[in-house]
Amino acid sequence: MDVTKLILKLDQLSKEHSSASGITSRIILDNIELITNSTISKVAQITYTSPATITRFCQRHLDISGFSELQTLLRVYLNQQEEQNRLLLQNKDKKISKFEEISKAINATDALIETNQVDKLVKAIYNTKTVALISYDNSVNHAVTELAEKMNLIGIPPVIINQQDLLDYYTKISDSSWVFIVISHFAENITTYQSIVQLKKNGSRIGLISMNKPNKYSSVCDYWIKYAVTDADPLQKIKHSANFSLLYVVQVLFNRILTKDHDRFEKIIKTLKIE
Repeated sequence: MDVTKLILKLDQLSKEHSSASGITSRIILDNIELITNSTISKVAQITYTSPATITRFCQRHLDISGFSELQTLLRVYLNQQEEQNRLLLQNKDKKISKFEEISKAINATDALIETNQVDKLVKAIYNTKTVALISYDNSVNHAVTELAEKMNLIGIPPVIINQQDLLDYYTKISDSSWVFIVISHFAENITTYQSIVQLKKNGSRIGLISMNKPNKYSSVCDYWIKYAVTDADPLQKIKHSANFSLLYVVQVLFNRILTKDHDRFEKIIKTLKIE
């Protein structure tokens, strides 16, 4: 019999409150560690039976050879429980570590954000006919979607550019009536950079949301909203602090858009049916 079946069988028998096997099973389950370190005589004593009865109980009800096998299986069970507890603690520590990492990144991002840069971008958004979001990096899709949904709520539906051929198209038709917001962790795609340069030549205004490190995009953009990361190695696949910091920046930008225009503030109140 394996350990799981043994414990299930003991649990099943323990529900027979008035039977001798039920009482014995309950005592074993309540004293597993003691059972593994005791003689059969000691176990017989605490179960109010005899060593022979313990042996018969093992053979008849648990389908094992006797007390020695019972002890062995219970030791295996205790070891499994100890390992499970260790893994639970390990996972808990990882979650705490991720939480602390994210919290630090958001606090650092909050300190990094230059309100004047945000407000300049907001002003450009209000003074333009068309806003476009540029990003074809899958790791920031969540932030692009979040910002697009929020802007739709307040009547500024953005064009979403998520492929290079689309960006190439808009470099041909855009002019000074466009504002482009580039969202990228690393901001280092040379083809995108060349497209941004062309958009600037067309007279369009360019906003950038990216990590807090100088990059090609930031050298040509009109507004740069930075966010911080605390990942041990941000060049690896970004999963934690960078993504939460990016979402935080999106929320800050949306809040500034909202609070700078009373009419749009009223619009979202009606849309969300806030009393």
